[in-house]
Amino acid sequence: MQLPMNAKAAIDLHCDVPFHYREVSEVDYHMGTVTLGGSLPDKLEAIADAGFSGIELMEWDLQGSSVPVARSMAEDLGLEIINYQPLRDFEGGPRDQLGPKLDRIERIFDCMEQLRTSTLILCSNVSDVSDLDDNAVADDLALLGERAAARGFSIGYEALSWGLRVNTFRQAWRMIERSGAGNVGLVLDSFHTLALNDHFEDLSDVPPDRIALIQVSDAPRMDMDVKSWSRHHRCLPGEGDFDVAAFLAPVLANGYDGPISLEIFNDHYKARPPAPLARQGMTALREVTLAAMLPAPREGRQFHEHRV
Repeated sequence: MQLPMNAKAAIDLHCDVPFHYREVSEVDYHMGTVTLGGSLPDKLEAIADAGFSGIELMEWDLQGSSVPVARSMAEDLGLEIINYQPLRDFEGGPRDQLGPKLDRIERIFDCMEQLRTSTLILCSNVSDVSDLDDNAVADDLALLGERAAARGFSIGYEALSWGLRVNTFRQAWRMIERSGAGNVGLVLDSFHTLALNDHFEDLSDVPPDRIALIQVSDAPRMDMDVKSWSRHHRCLPGEGDFDVAAFLAPVLANGYDGPISLEIFNDHYKARPPAPLARQGMTALREVTLAAMLPAPREGRQFHEHRV
């Protein structure tokens, strides 16, 4: 899929003609509940007050609240639950484990029905499976898509940067295409691509209607294993060393108009009051989106930092 000429010029040649696919105020901004500390009611109130449209709900956030109560709190605050996560180590695993996994997924779908959310996020397999192969991964994605479709749900497939067989968005998209499952979409996470120094110019090759979600975070450059780096040291856009705007630019220019979510794993953030952090998150997310929409000098897109 080719970029429109003015978008391609603005991104690749950095010409003087900006490519605006929509106004920043029209973007559908969300926040992962994992970003904030505190109780689920405190998180939801902070996210709503900061102006986010909805949330990504983590499974462990339901430990202190029942599913109906969580749904009611979100509805009362005007928040959409855009997805439920995470489902881990499903695709390509040992065949004798597939039945129990499918039984668990049906229980997750029951929970999703009560939450009134329609998308389940599947993270790429990180378990030590010696016989993991592309055919098994694609077949399981197709099976999961079929089970989800029967319940009216969709699947977002996310490549973890430490995944065993799939650790880049490119590999994840190839598996989705091979599966043939129309209700399995690609989840793009800026950390997983930028942490690997993976090139991302070909993000524009992914049809925008097959992207389920974009998750955004920054991070400082650190010399450690990527899993620990991801789980403890992500930060707001503008606080780290990643060019998050450059990552977003080809996808937005190609016409993606779906949700953009702030998903940050950071131990220090969880110790902060959630309300001011949520407000800072919204400001940072708006600014990095605006930077991604505008032409940039060759040294990169710039936007203000938001130290917490």
